[in-house]
Amino acid sequence: MEKKLSKKSHRKQRKAYHRLLRDMDIKCCDNPTQYVMICNAGLVTGLQRKTLQDVIDPFIDKYDLIMPLNKSYCFIKFYSVENATYIYNKIHGNININGQNTPLYATFTESVPDLNCYEWSSNLPSGLKLVENFITKDEENMLLSTINWCNEESSDLKHRKVKHFGYEFQYNSNRVDPDKPVTPIPKNYQFLKTLFKKYHDVPYEYDQLTINHYLPGQGIPPHIDTHSAFEDSILSLSLGSPCIMDFKRENEKVAILLPPRSLLIMSGEARYAWSHGICPRHNDIVKTSSGVTTQPRGTRVSFTFRKIHKGDCCCNFSEYCDTKQNNATTLIDSKIALGIENSYVHDVYNKISNHFDETRHKQWPNVTKFLQTLNMGDILLDVGCGNGKYLYQNTYIFKVGCDRSYNLMKICRNKGFEVSLSDCLHLPYKDNIVDAIICIAVIHHLSTRERRKQAISELARVLRPNGKCLIYVWAKEQEKDSIQTTYLRYNLTKKKDNSSCTQELTEYGVTLPVHENRTKFTCKDMLVPWKRKGGGNYLRYYHVFEENELSQLCSEVPDLVIKEVYYDQGNWCVILHKKSEIN
Repeated sequence: MEKKLSKKSHRKQRKAYHRLLRDMDIKCCDNPTQYVMICNAGLVTGLQRKTLQDVIDPFIDKYDLIMPLNKSYCFIKFYSVENATYIYNKIHGNININGQNTPLYATFTESVPDLNCYEWSSNLPSGLKLVENFITKDEENMLLSTINWCNEESSDLKHRKVKHFGYEFQYNSNRVDPDKPVTPIPKNYQFLKTLFKKYHDVPYEYDQLTINHYLPGQGIPPHIDTHSAFEDSILSLSLGSPCIMDFKRENEKVAILLPPRSLLIMSGEARYAWSHGICPRHNDIVKTSSGVTTQPRGTRVSFTFRKIHKGDCCCNFSEYCDTKQNNATTLIDSKIALGIENSYVHDVYNKISNHFDETRHKQWPNVTKFLQTLNMGDILLDVGCGNGKYLYQNTYIFKVGCDRSYNLMKICRNKGFEVSLSDCLHLPYKDNIVDAIICIAVIHHLSTRERRKQAISELARVLRPNGKCLIYVWAKEQEKDSIQTTYLRYNLTKKKDNSSCTQELTEYGVTLPVHENRTKFTCKDMLVPWKRKGGGNYLRYYHVFEENELSQLCSEVPDLVIKEVYYDQGNWCVILHKKSEIN
């Protein structure tokens, strides 16, 4: 048994040697020094400073315990080699902590990290205020006793339980419906409003309350409360267990410990420009008078008070504001449309063509169904054929494709497809020459209504009388499992917060919102990011269509008759027939 333990100890030490050299450029030693590293216990493993101190204190009075952030190991600095050797022999392979089956493993090191290199930022974001002991212990107990988490008024989210009073918070839109009030805020909570005015007096009373119930290990994703939905100030009262709330704005990060019975006030910049969230974990890393340690979480309940706001937001933080995004300058005229499409459509697809080809294989079922209605010998034109995924199969029809991207055309030709390089606004084909056309996810890349109508007119021109056409465009109305939701989840870099932004196209004098992953489309004209495999993020211009918008546009083209309009996985779709008599 001793021999087996010795081999395991040696493996742990060798592993620590390589890890420490890589992380901190500190070498482990075979001979005793005054520095000891605990290889398998640190802040990441949930080690509390006091737990290790209770092991050492009975034997040694003077030492320094160093617990690096985000590491699964820690260090002890002794003031003599003799003391270090004594504790090493006591700990290594002999001591189990926190009920673990594995004992602590130790090794000597040449040095330890600087004691002062783990200072935390103490600068709170502007507009953020923490009031400790905002209520008494008795008041806390009273508030907790009033909540019944088993009744129908509570609901379970993925990471916590919630209750709403005044107005229900709608998590699908991050708003409330001001025309649909729910159960009013209970009268026995009214004393809080009097206390609010003592610390943060505002000319309104809070009329919306969300109560969150967090078990250990649960949290809430980083987010900025929707600007236009609520007034400036948001108040959050913490009950039960303490926890760390993380605030972030661009490269600035601040971690704030919320003690029980404390009130967090968010206003101004902290409310409008900093994201806040709670990381889902069982322990928080906190700073004490003796140093950094871990603090286990218990059950926490928060009371978040807001005031419903009607109308646009008037803040000064446009890059995070839904009102500023919705009112962004999106007036695109014919003079700048071509430049925008060249920069944010054509150039982008040339750059992402290989990755696009790798991720576009499966045909959409309803497009395949349309193709199966064609007769033997029919000529099919795929306008905006991309990587040619609809030019496969159907050997009984003659298929040709065209696309504006030169690199996508090369990919298609390497696959043996009959394709040409062309713009959908000026198709290089004679009038009345093809029996059927598909135009899938193309017209939404055109940046003016006139150009979108012109593209549909071109489809009508080359289509034979009695020929038929299928058009797909992205819908502004998105369902949970739509194709767009899948594509955006795959293509977008995972955001570290829920802040939104706009992109100013300075060369064209236009500002467009950048769509945020896993959110509804809030504007009809926007930039949608694409993350290319191997690095590189690109923005593509989209005009997303509202219901009836595509059919209205098609109805204005004289030669076309609308046969069917339907919604398919995040797209508005229309099947058109060309009139048998040409006017």
